[in-house]
Amino acid sequence: MTVEAMVHCYNKGCGKQFNPQENAIEECVFHSGAPVFHDAYKSWSCCEKKTTDFTEFLNIKGCCKGTHNPVKPEQPVPASDDNSADVPEVIRPPERMRRPSESEPMIPLPTTIAASLQKLLNKMTVKDEPSESVSKDMVCQRKGCGKSKDGSEDDKCVYHSGSPIFHEGMKYWSCCNKKTTDFNEFLAQKGCTEGAHQWVDPSQKKVVECRYDWHQTGDTVNFTVYAKKIVPERCSINCNPVKLQLEIFFGDNQVFSFDKVLAGIVDPEQSKATFFATKLEVSMRKAEFVAWPSKFVL
Repeated sequence: MTVEAMVHCYNKGCGKQFNPQENAIEECVFHSGAPVFHDAYKSWSCCEKKTTDFTEFLNIKGCCKGTHNPVKPEQPVPASDDNSADVPEVIRPPERMRRPSESEPMIPLPTTIAASLQKLLNKMTVKDEPSESVSKDMVCQRKGCGKSKDGSEDDKCVYHSGSPIFHEGMKYWSCCNKKTTDFNEFLAQKGCTEGAHQWVDPSQKKVVECRYDWHQTGDTVNFTVYAKKIVPERCSINCNPVKLQLEIFFGDNQVFSFDKVLAGIVDPEQSKATFFATKLEVSMRKAEFVAWPSKFVL
């Protein structure tokens, strides 16, 4: 038989050329196992002969006998990642929240009086209004009272001396600590402190404009109103997720009002306000951590 007619044996450890017509049993001496390389040793899994020399490993005589194998084993095709390399990764922006309605209930924000203002308030002299100067149109400004002077002789004022607190779904006043999850129940809570009414005639307010500014961080939006000698007991600071309402009393019965729709969405229960000697700072927690546009309100 010519050399061209000879066939290569693909059994591991054999590799000889053979005549298919003379492929007798036990003609081929080969390894039935797989090569093993471990801790510098080289061996076949079918026999226990080990060596550290690669040439010696190739010359280890097979441990099995059989017929020659003319079929070339299939080579595993490595997984191609060409397609994945060509496709750019798509980065999707986070889904935005659905904007709540502007008509949602307004929530009073918890307030804190800074030491600078408290020191000033302690020095201020509160002059009581004479009884004859109190008209029936006047309204008590104490939190939790809100009664009007309708001519009745009941001068007792029952009010909350503390601040509203909203924490982990609970709503309560810092002065009496009666907790509830229902906002209407919170508003209806009877005051825990008795005293004289703080009558104010709405028609006598001196409405003025104040300078204000705002800035934002990753998770908060901060709104600042610049006003001196603020009277915290008479102020109201309320907001819902998309609206902020302020009524700031300061100086000589002056009042600054602010009622605007916000450019973004906030979480009222995680927001708060702080009174200082020369300003009010409202810190509102963003409901979604995205940058607001260049304007504070719509």
